[in-house]
Amino acid sequence: MKRGGPALLIFAFCLLPFAFLFSACGKIGDPLPPIPRAPLTVSDLTATQQGDRIILSFPLNRTPRSILPRRIDVYRLVESADAPLALTEESFSTRSTIIATIPVTQIPDKASVVTYPDQIDFRAAAAKPRYRYAVRLVNQEDRPADFSNYALIEPLIEIAEPPTGLQTTLSQTELEIRWTPPAANLSGKRPANVAGYNIYRRSGQSAIKLNTKPLTEPRFVDRTFQFDTPYEYVVRALSLSPPVAGKPAEALESNESQVVAITPKDTFPPSAPTAITIASVNGVVSIFWPANPEPDVAGYNVYRSENETAPPDKWAKLNQQLHKPTSFQDNRVQVGKQYFYQLTAVDMNGNESSRSETKSEVVNP
Repeated sequence: MKRGGPALLIFAFCLLPFAFLFSACGKIGDPLPPIPRAPLTVSDLTATQQGDRIILSFPLNRTPRSILPRRIDVYRLVESADAPLALTEESFSTRSTIIATIPVTQIPDKASVVTYPDQIDFRAAAAKPRYRYAVRLVNQEDRPADFSNYALIEPLIEIAEPPTGLQTTLSQTELEIRWTPPAANLSGKRPANVAGYNIYRRSGQSAIKLNTKPLTEPRFVDRTFQFDTPYEYVVRALSLSPPVAGKPAEALESNESQVVAITPKDTFPPSAPTAITIASVNGVVSIFWPANPEPDVAGYNVYRSENETAPPDKWAKLNQQLHKPTSFQDNRVQVGKQYFYQLTAVDMNGNESSRSETKSEVVNP
């Protein structure tokens, strides 16, 4: 008994640290459920018309834990304009048609806006149709989610064909674009429903509308272009929808015209220098003139001849490099001799103006 007592004591002591550790860890509870994956959501589906296309647009919000869909199905139902606005999902699913499938490879990775153009044949369309759209996500197991909201639109059937025959005319400060007005609507009816035009200019990845209000003539003058920059121009006709219930008529754009591309090149020389004055003192001929009005003038050339009627190629150019000041002194002259002078202006692209009027002076001692 005396031998067993210490042994039991040591054993009991050895258990104490383990009991302490377990009590310090607290009670082990039930395992927590995994954080659920957030489904992708489609909301605020909208539909707008441009020409013979109904442009569908909807935000697609993807979070880091969003479920990746396999595809997005786009549904369309054509109904009469006086059909009831309310419609159950079951009825829509039965009567509508899948007109497009957007695969996951075409879905943006982050929160973005997805668009889809639905092209309509207005020659075969009903007189007053209403188009009802919805989209639906389909997951990797091919199970569809709920439908999005409905987007309803009554397209303008009598919308003009796009303008044709775009042509450009370039000058020093203006680039004019002209086009031929459309003769008919996309439905085939004449005359074309044209209330004006919008013109767009593309440069690289950007595109801007150049007109601030609808154009009433089939032409536009672009004064904001830059030389040596490639541009593409397109024009869309504007057609008016009939006013409904006091709502004013809406101007809808046609399809785009064919693109006219141009890279403007500055081949336009500046005007010749004018108002030239000349004088001679102390065996030197001094010439003065005001600066040219063109902003791209880089300098001037000074030509001299002893024969006023000599052809231009027989006149000597006095400056080896382009002369930038608006005055020039000629000290390589002989006293008592008469000399004739002509000036030209040269722009930054090397375009040289015509010769100025001739000025002459007898060298004074």
